[in-house]
Amino acid sequence: MNRVINIPSPLGKLRLRPEGPRDQDFRFELFRNSRPPEWQMTGFEPSLLQQIMRQQFHAQTVSYRAQFPKARFDIIELDRIPIGRIVVDRPGACIHIVDQAIVPELRGRGIGTSIMTNLMNEAVRGEMPVRLKVSSDNDPSMRLYLRLGFEVTETNPMYLEMEWFGDRRQDASGIPARSQDPG
Repeated sequence: MNRVINIPSPLGKLRLRPEGPRDQDFRFELFRNSRPPEWQMTGFEPSLLQQIMRQQFHAQTVSYRAQFPKARFDIIELDRIPIGRIVVDRPGACIHIVDQAIVPELRGRGIGTSIMTNLMNEAVRGEMPVRLKVSSDNDPSMRLYLRLGFEVTETNPMYLEMEWFGDRRQDASGIPARSQDPG
């Protein structure tokens, strides 16, 4: 589970390596920069906002490790420089993307598409879907997932659950499997 994964991207070779204790500061900054802009407009003193962010970061870290003990927690590197993080759980029936974030200055440059395509190819080989949740106010991520063929499977006020079915969505006739009438 500790192997490095190399993925080609428009910006060069991406390297996914297991995260470790030395990545804590980078992960916190990435977490902080991935919060909605409203967080900065709360009116809280900067020190209080920093404390709240640290508590949220800690809660997310502990929660993910407890809920997904067998997941892969990777740092995404470009030219050996950390540029993101991805958490992927493989419970057997699907590939579940728990969390994915790229530094703001490199978003929208094909990195997410490259990583997602790699995971989707893995799913096709394993004949399973890719599942994820995305914040309902995260328009850039929603556009990416919809462009890649993900479909919304469940909604609630905070998140949308999405799934990509790959080649399993159609039978030999080319008719989408979900729309066939069984009788």
